[in-house]
Amino acid sequence: MARPVNRCRPALRLLWPATLRNRLTLLVATGTLVLLTGIAFAVAVQARASLLASTRQRIPNEAVFARSAQLGSVPGMALVIDVSHSSGVVMHTFIGITHKAHTGRVPLCTPHVLSSESLATQREDVCLAKGDTQRKSADVYIAGEHDLVSEGNLSLLPWTDPVHGPVPIRRQATVVPEHNLDLIYIRSLSPEQAHLNTAVWQLAAGTLGLTLVVAGSTWLVAGRVLRPVEAIRADFAELSAHHLDQRVTVPRAGREITRFADTMNSTLDRLQSAVDRQRQFTADASHELRTPLACLRTELELALHHPNTADWPRVVRAAHDDTLRLQALTTDLLLLARLDAGHTDQPPGPPIDLTDLVRDETSRRTPPPHLTLTVHVRPEPIAVNGQQALLARVLGNLLDNAERHAASTITVRLAYDTEHRQAVLEVLDDGLGIPPEDHQRIFERFSRLDDARTRDDGGAGLGLAIAARIATTHRGTLTIAPSSQGAHFLLRLPTSTPPPQDPLTPAASSGPTEAT
Repeated sequence: MARPVNRCRPALRLLWPATLRNRLTLLVATGTLVLLTGIAFAVAVQARASLLASTRQRIPNEAVFARSAQLGSVPGMALVIDVSHSSGVVMHTFIGITHKAHTGRVPLCTPHVLSSESLATQREDVCLAKGDTQRKSADVYIAGEHDLVSEGNLSLLPWTDPVHGPVPIRRQATVVPEHNLDLIYIRSLSPEQAHLNTAVWQLAAGTLGLTLVVAGSTWLVAGRVLRPVEAIRADFAELSAHHLDQRVTVPRAGREITRFADTMNSTLDRLQSAVDRQRQFTADASHELRTPLACLRTELELALHHPNTADWPRVVRAAHDDTLRLQALTTDLLLLARLDAGHTDQPPGPPIDLTDLVRDETSRRTPPPHLTLTVHVRPEPIAVNGQQALLARVLGNLLDNAERHAASTITVRLAYDTEHRQAVLEVLDDGLGIPPEDHQRIFERFSRLDDARTRDDGGAGLGLAIAARIATTHRGTLTIAPSSQGAHFLLRLPTSTPPPQDPLTPAASSGPTEAT
């Protein structure tokens, strides 16, 4: 069954900026907007509370209002009460009010009178209500204390109509107690609402403006900070495998960017060195493979041109020798490739007894008649982690090199370094030795020194390189120690467990073993 396609994901990706500069700007702008909005909201709430509190303080409370009304006056007003009776029922109530040099009648309290709409041309008004009045018509307000009395309220929405929007302040006072007749004082909050609207608009404009300023500043600063990175990217994009000698420009834009450019240049240095080594390795391998192939082809062509006079057994033996040389060379090249890639023929096994490995490898060798092989090993086992085949290859390559250049004696010693907890394997010969300046170059691939160490028996210069690479793979080292005569190779490998005896002195199980 076909997997359903998520069509919302591309749309969501379009909302997220593609560049780091825009992403940073968006994140900073969003954070700033949220923070400033919260601050502006808190300021607006505080401003609304302050406006309401200051307005309420200027108006007498209900208790003062009621006491003044019973005396015939209300602060700021002069009242004249005239009540008409008919059979003990209040039929018409008229109150003459003198307020701001204006005299008139007080209307009955209706929803229109109790709202801010009736205060469009003035800020204060009064109306009459009876506490137990029931609805007689659509124009008569249902008198209820919770409807007649209000502390007022302002809206935080800046587009609120100052005249019709806010809830006015309403105070109640009983003017005729025997008839439960109340006077409702109404005060509009339109000036306060207009002032609050202006303050909210100013806060909104300030929040938006400051957010834009912060976003613009972030965009400019991010662009300036990332400009050297873009220059480095442009320089790096111009590089290719054929122009690895170029380097990116190190800007003076801060320690972090400078370190970034230096790291890229050092990486390019290592990359160029690796590519140069690979090219040199390919050239050397091609040269080494071409030589036996050319010899093999020449011998076969000569034999084919003179089939009747050719010594076919000799031709076959020569071809066989060249084939073996090609096989050994390709095997070494394949092993180096696997070691470089981190792959080996078999996974790591249990710890290896290096003492038994040295004994087995040296006992199987048959040195040339003019050489004597002396072996000094410890009687106790020395356990190391690794692959036995690869470690045996290291010892074999060192012995091959010693047999090729020794004059009369080859010495193998195995000991344990208690200070560094390492197994130490030494292979010495009494040949001409290696100059100190070539101690490092001898481990390079296809490396050959002077005539004293030439490929007299077909050596391709890979044995020591393979041995050093195997030692590195096993977290060890292969070096050349100073020697008064001949070459002195020193292999150090970390041990898994220390042997029973600690001193770093070569001990023989039953005396040195000699093979001639």
